[in-house]
Amino acid sequence: MSGIMIAGVSSGSGKTTFTMGLMHVIKKRGYNVRAFKTGPDYIDPMFHRHVLKDRSYNLPLWIINDETIKSLYLHSLKKGDIPIIEGVMGYYDGHSGNSDFGSSSHLAELLDLSVIIMMDASHMALTAAAIIKGLQEFKTPSKIRGVIFNNISSYAHYSLLKEAVESHTSVECYGYLERNSGFEIKSRHLGLLQAEEISDLDQRIEAIGASIETTVNIQKIMDDCVKKANQLDDFSLEVYDLERLNKIQNQIKGRNGLKLGIAMDEAFSFYYDHNLELLQGLGIKLIPFSPLKDKVLPVECDALYIGGGYPEVFADILEANESFKNDIKDKMLSGLPVYAECGGLMYLAQSITNLDGKKNAMVGYFDAEVQMTSRLQHFGHVEAVFTTGQSSIAYRGHEFHKSLFLPIGHIDTRISVAKNNQSWVCGYNSHNTIATYVHNHFYSNLEFLEFLVGFWIQNK
Repeated sequence: MSGIMIAGVSSGSGKTTFTMGLMHVIKKRGYNVRAFKTGPDYIDPMFHRHVLKDRSYNLPLWIINDETIKSLYLHSLKKGDIPIIEGVMGYYDGHSGNSDFGSSSHLAELLDLSVIIMMDASHMALTAAAIIKGLQEFKTPSKIRGVIFNNISSYAHYSLLKEAVESHTSVECYGYLERNSGFEIKSRHLGLLQAEEISDLDQRIEAIGASIETTVNIQKIMDDCVKKANQLDDFSLEVYDLERLNKIQNQIKGRNGLKLGIAMDEAFSFYYDHNLELLQGLGIKLIPFSPLKDKVLPVECDALYIGGGYPEVFADILEANESFKNDIKDKMLSGLPVYAECGGLMYLAQSITNLDGKKNAMVGYFDAEVQMTSRLQHFGHVEAVFTTGQSSIAYRGHEFHKSLFLPIGHIDTRISVAKNNQSWVCGYNSHNTIATYVHNHFYSNLEFLEFLVGFWIQNK
């Protein structure tokens, strides 16, 4: 296996900006680029999709076991020429402080990737060589092949950096990204703006691509870092739990299919492409709807999947869409089965109160209020336990939210988390609705998906 990983010295090194530009340039040369993101982050893949007009796949180590990660990666390469994987945080930053498990480094070793380090070198020269040497020698053998410098003001500065790094390390300097405020992607309280929210994104991508064509040796990157992937020799469907998937598929066929409404707009956009492909592969028809724009739900929906997103950012518009809120609440009260994650959970509450004290009315299905907070309430990987009557299903997921879900009356709890000697409730159940703060990658434990599909089908 092989591919190009764009990793970073730290978060904020410019990985997403350069990855977008590199994908754009290589696509323009006629190659079919396949995009991937290390870890569970939803935002960066949105930019990949915007550039490529194609899927971008998360590879969340720890949440999914290594063999399944490898299989999903290889499977997703079948229709592509050049895989480009964006790293996460700093190159060695993973699940803990004493191991690189779950890091970009871990993924690079697992998939035999050629790593290019993105480094903000705007205020250094020889020190850049010390940092790159430290990264390369921290764990050997190293997958680090090259470096791209970010925020560089002149070719003279780049030449100084190139001389320093190539004199003291075996790492190749492939070029630099010039300092340009037009390349910057603005952030909000939970990370970068979404791709759809940046009106001039296409122009920015063109500008980044044009800059890269001038200051980066693209051909050398491709010659050094890209080789044909093995003919899927490591691909094994066994890690997919084929027996369970066949059981789910037969269940769907036996009930004359399943039409699943899925919230898709600027307020609800956090979905893993592997999850959506899996649902469709099982024979489930996905029907997009927009709580922001639609007046009523599509009539053919047998069940709903409301993913995460930013309902708090679009709270005014969501509140004003009374006809949709009334329609979805009426249908939920009539038994329409719903599974909701994070932003979806928030939307189904009575209201969302932002930091300025403004309260916006939401669907009001759950007798609870949501309070936005200035700091993260829960952040990172979690072990979730979903209780179903007398049994339970454990799966790994991810929480990342600056809000509190505050029940007013009694609400049945179904999902709990234990982490670092702490535990908390993060999932609720009312009639035919299950909602949780945990973002779930279905390949973490297909048993949960089996339950979920059964839940949708039995109650449709």
